[in-house]
Amino acid sequence: MVLCPATVGELIAFAEIVRMRRQRVARAAHARCRELIAASVAVARAELTAAAGPERAMRIARLRKLEALEEYASAVG
Repeated sequence: MVLCPATVGELIAFAEIVRMRRQRVARAAHARCRELIAASVAVARAELTAAAGPERAMRIARLRKLEALEEYASAVG
């Protein structure tokens, strides 16, 4: 069996296809992460409203960290 050698143009086109696929996968993963972070922020807010006195400070700190993470993830992508 004889295989035709690929041209430089075909190799470049293949590399571009691979790069585009990786970007698409990365964008999808980033979008899913943002969804999960947003859901975590919503849960943290709900937990904060139901928190008793001593654990309220811990819940506020957790919520602030999640909000900062959400802000960062939004700014990145």
